[in-house]
Amino acid sequence: MVVLISSFLLLFSFFSEGDMWKDLSANILDSSHMTQENPQGVKRKVSYIGRIRNAEELIEHEYYSRATIELATAIKEKPDIIKPYLLLGEIYLRKNDIPKLSRLIEELKQKFPTEIQVSILEGRKLIAEEKFQEVTLIFNSIQEKLPPELQFYQAALLSLQNNHEKAKEILQSLNKLPIQEEKLIVGKEGVKEEEVDKEVSISPEFAQKINDFLVVYNDFSLLSDGKNAHLFVLLGKVLAEKNEVVLAREFAEVAVTEDLEYPDAWLLRGYTAFLAKNFESALRDLRQAYKLDPARPQTSYFLALALSETGQNEEAILFFEKANEYGFEFASEVEWKLVELFNKQRKYDQALKLYQKLVDQDTQPKQIASALHTAIDLASKPEAALEMAEKLIENKPNDAFALNMYGWSLIANKKFVQAEEALQKAEKLVPENAQTFLNLGLLYETQSEFKKAISYYQKSYQLGKKSPNNSIANLAAEKYNELKNRSPQDNSKKTEQAL
Repeated sequence: MVVLISSFLLLFSFFSEGDMWKDLSANILDSSHMTQENPQGVKRKVSYIGRIRNAEELIEHEYYSRATIELATAIKEKPDIIKPYLLLGEIYLRKNDIPKLSRLIEELKQKFPTEIQVSILEGRKLIAEEKFQEVTLIFNSIQEKLPPELQFYQAALLSLQNNHEKAKEILQSLNKLPIQEEKLIVGKEGVKEEEVDKEVSISPEFAQKINDFLVVYNDFSLLSDGKNAHLFVLLGKVLAEKNEVVLAREFAEVAVTEDLEYPDAWLLRGYTAFLAKNFESALRDLRQAYKLDPARPQTSYFLALALSETGQNEEAILFFEKANEYGFEFASEVEWKLVELFNKQRKYDQALKLYQKLVDQDTQPKQIASALHTAIDLASKPEAALEMAEKLIENKPNDAFALNMYGWSLIANKKFVQAEEALQKAEKLVPENAQTFLNLGLLYETQSEFKKAISYYQKSYQLGKKSPNNSIANLAAEKYNELKNRSPQDNSKKTEQAL
């Protein structure tokens, strides 16, 4: 069956002098949300606005390649709307792809010469390049005309220079601006951008960023013995939460310089290096944070993440286990990471033990498929797969995905009549489903009904190849070719073995 990758939930939550780090990202999207199919399995056209929303959601979950495809399609459809170009710029910023970002900005200057968002994007590029002095000179030269978003970056750079009073003054001024959400709307002439005065208003997301910075300043002023290093760490946390990795790392650098014995400073610097995919640097900083405070579970967790990224899986397992021993708040996420590492090391029995503990009706589909694959194909314990699938189907008896997982497990346990019933029910609920046809093909192949199996594999491939996630189509094609290329004598032998 299809080997599906377990979802990766990246959490950044740790306590520091009463402060808790917030969850920085969400669960990976279930790929079924991206197929744009209705319950009857009929393909429907995605609207322009729907495409932009899809791209925004994909960016938030770091599916940058798929988001780029959506945006390229949107640009081709409506080349005079700036929104998809700006979202492409956001992707390049998050990937730190400066050459592509530079080319995009030059294109936007030609296409949208008066658009203020182009100036904002250029300012953010300079910050991403760590050209802080250059961007500061630009800010000072156009202070009266500086857009609100660039004023925020001006305040952040002032904070870095310990000019906190001036930074707070700018932030308090920004905090008084009216909040206007930027929207795409449908008018008589089709889709257009709603008119928003970006020079005197701010978006809800931007307002939250400003507010979070001010909260840090207000809370820090209440600490009678507040240390400067702690303030820089708190401000750096806000920036990390808002995907401002370069600036967050600068704040961490200052915090480390201010107090070499402050574990939070090393932890922040290590985390920002991790976000920038500079894993060796992340390891050095996180090891130092661990040395200064080995009992903090969050340090062990992020150290384990960095170790796993550099292929040091044995040590990663050790630190994931330490994180849970020390009472890490998100223990189940640690266990999911352990599952991933146990599978990499082919320790399938240990992985399966954790799967049996973790899988329930709220588990992501990809994780469920991975659990059953481990039980059936890797650990050779199909009865464990059936046990997990039975729990799933008990809570979701009319869910096509649950029925498919149940059917797969029944096939593995040679309960063919029940498997056929489950898969036929799934087909009635969601006709023309590539996954159901794949499993029906497997069912009939297992029973040596090769003509039926070939037919269902072909149907699965034809449907699956239209999906953004075509792993099912690939497997269906592989199974189809395998059966078509097998000689009649081979099929005859297979039938005799089955009997």
